[in-house]
Amino acid sequence: MGTVDLDSVAAKLYGVPPGDFTSSRSAEVRAARSAGNRELAAAVAQLRRPTVGAWLANQLARECKDELEALLDLGRSMREAQGAGDGPELRLLTRQRRQMVATLIAAAKTLARTRNQPLSENSTRDLENTLEAAVASADAAEALRSGRLHAGLTYSGFGPLDFDAPLVSGTSKITERRGWRPEGSQTGGAQPNADWSRLNFDLGEAERKLQAAEDVVKGMQQEVNEIQTQCEVRHKDVVDAERHLRETKRSLEEAERRLAETKQAEKIAKKEVTRAKTQWNKAEASLHRAMPSEP
Repeated sequence: MGTVDLDSVAAKLYGVPPGDFTSSRSAEVRAARSAGNRELAAAVAQLRRPTVGAWLANQLARECKDELEALLDLGRSMREAQGAGDGPELRLLTRQRRQMVATLIAAAKTLARTRNQPLSENSTRDLENTLEAAVASADAAEALRSGRLHAGLTYSGFGPLDFDAPLVSGTSKITERRGWRPEGSQTGGAQPNADWSRLNFDLGEAERKLQAAEDVVKGMQQEVNEIQTQCEVRHKDVVDAERHLRETKRSLEEAERRLAETKQAEKIAKKEVTRAKTQWNKAEASLHRAMPSEP
């Protein structure tokens, strides 16, 4: 049986669904205590339950390594383009990043569905922020690769990365780091191209937001077109119904006219019958008077 250490326990725990994390952690703590390893038990007890967004990021690190590495490699290229002040290259890579992030988010949604893990918009946004942070920072990329995040990563494009998702490791001991600076930054002295590179990076962010806004507008336009089509169909139905109503009304008026004519004809026919009966009675009386009397 292999040696049980914090790395192996953490790797196991951050792979289970968030709902099973607490019970699984308690079981590992009990196992470490039973083995007489109180130091390990205390360290495992400190491991924090991951958010759904962080859990999804951990699953991507396990299940979609190639796709994730492609995104992180692209992040390195973006940082190099930023440092070199290559605006056109940075904009090209920004468009590729959008596509790759969207592909990974779709894969994460599939993973969540196959594991019966409910997924909210906030969790999806948390995952997207984590992927974006990993593109912007080599440290964030390393944390994402670990597959042991307990909270999502965020990076606004200004100032330090919010690195509140430590990489759990018994050897490197990487913990929460609040004073991190993006690659290529310096603590003092001149920073050539820094402002220009930042503007290009922010331009890429603005293009991403613009694309997202355009996608929303496009979706709303499609909805408007669908509603307009439905309105046109309903209008046609109304026009058809009104035409049918007019035709029915004309048919009704024609039937009423014919009924009136029929009633008038019936009335005249009854008068003729009455007159004919009167004449017949008169003729019969005259016949009786004209007949000779019997001797």
